[in-house]
Amino acid sequence: MTNLLLSDVLMLHVRKLAEEIGPRPAGHPAEMRARQYIRQVLSELGYDEVETLPFLTPDTWGYALGNPLALTLASNLLGTRSRVGRLLGGMTALASAYTLWRSTCVDKQPLAALSPRRQSATLIVRVPSTEVTRRTLVLLAHTDSNKHRPSFSPQLKKYLLGLTTAGLAAVASNGVAQIIEGLSGSKSVAKFRKASLWAVVTSLLIALYDETGPYVPGASDNASAVACVLGLAAQLQQQPLRHTEVWLAFTGAEEVGCLGAHALLDAYGDRLRDAWFLDVEMVGTEEIAYVTRHTGLSLLSAYRPDAESLAWAERTSRQHPGMDIQGREMVIGEEVGALRVRGYRGVCLSGFGPDGWLENWHQTSDNVENLVPAGLEKASRFAWAMLQDLDK
Repeated sequence: MTNLLLSDVLMLHVRKLAEEIGPRPAGHPAEMRARQYIRQVLSELGYDEVETLPFLTPDTWGYALGNPLALTLASNLLGTRSRVGRLLGGMTALASAYTLWRSTCVDKQPLAALSPRRQSATLIVRVPSTEVTRRTLVLLAHTDSNKHRPSFSPQLKKYLLGLTTAGLAAVASNGVAQIIEGLSGSKSVAKFRKASLWAVVTSLLIALYDETGPYVPGASDNASAVACVLGLAAQLQQQPLRHTEVWLAFTGAEEVGCLGAHALLDAYGDRLRDAWFLDVEMVGTEEIAYVTRHTGLSLLSAYRPDAESLAWAERTSRQHPGMDIQGREMVIGEEVGALRVRGYRGVCLSGFGPDGWLENWHQTSDNVENLVPAGLEKASRFAWAMLQDLDK
């Protein structure tokens, strides 16, 4: 093992991304500068062919919540004059509930076209195997950072999934109530509809308040992962795998719905149908784990890695007990969700804090000072062990 995966080497990348470039909102110039830096590092390592997959993106996840909630409010106005209008309004609200649920599952957002959009991109580098290629592995790390969100604060985060689920339930129940009211004209149902409408308004106000914070430096989320994958890129230059072609995918706009991962699958979905995916996420903490169950972003959005990928991570853990990396369930929504909803393999390597949650998740405290460099090295070495295990 060379020193390419040592924490002090990896921290150079983190400082460049989180301090010198700073907050990197999806589609903003800072996210583009992050891609330029990644290109520069890859070029210095000897990777001359770096592919760019451009796509359009909102710059905040708030649109994924706000658009369906606002559309539900509009649907209630649509039905004020007739029963037919109420039926149409109810169907609109139910469609909004479905859209909102899909956003909590980090699936593609059907209402994304209603949001202001900017240019983002995913960068791809392919590292060929030295002998006969028997499989393909894709390493994922996203370049953008999120906003400081009050709902993710240490005081409120335990209510996060419940609040999101309550918003989903409010929209869905409002749609059902509108349809029943349109069919029956019942005054009691009309009262329930109005009560559910107030719940929708409350959810919208919470979502708007969550948008008031500044964009965060994203030292752990996700400069730490980009640093790890760049470290692995350097390692692969010195020691390429024998039978595994490795794709390094630096995805844009993860924080607004994993759009960079979806762009990758849109472009190369057929070619990567049987590929293995390892997503690196927020590894700037002392404790690192592979995720055995992801909650998604509501109580109705959980997903798991596929059985083969989970067995791969478990096998690597058993073979390297000294690394002390185990599997655990986590409150998290990330790019494995985008993979699983489309039927691909995938497993996530992530860090967690003393309370079991992602540490400094979507908080201004996600800066270099609060990063644990040893976590970077630990995650990188375990990821390298997983690559070697898969190549066997």
